[in-house]
Amino acid sequence: MIVGIGTDILQLPRLIAAYERTQGRLAERILGPQELQVFGQRLARNQRRGMAYLATRFAAKEAFSKAIGLGMHMPMSWRAMQTLNEVSGKPAIHYSDLLAQWMAERNWDAQVTVSDEQDMVIAFVIVSVS
Repeated sequence: MIVGIGTDILQLPRLIAAYERTQGRLAERILGPQELQVFGQRLARNQRRGMAYLATRFAAKEAFSKAIGLGMHMPMSWRAMQTLNEVSGKPAIHYSDLLAQWMAERNWDAQVTVSDEQDMVIAFVIVSVS
């Protein structure tokens, strides 16, 4: 049974401007530890792909917060939810701390998809009873 859906679309230039304005601190505020590591690697190889990674993860967090119905309110926080790729490349949501407990108490699970094209990124999340 579907509990909620969420979507977010983002203009890449807006995120890049915020990243530059904060001198990179935006990534540290938004990304969880594993996401931050992948971001650093991608950014070092190709700045455009690195920024697209940051933007898709931002959009995934926004979409997830909408799908669970909380927005950015506890137990949801920027760093409590991470979108990491499986070996196959499929993006998967990982929870930590209070958010993991909150999701488990409800027996909820989430699926995510992200995409980027030129100057736009999009994320879509479905939360269902597992």
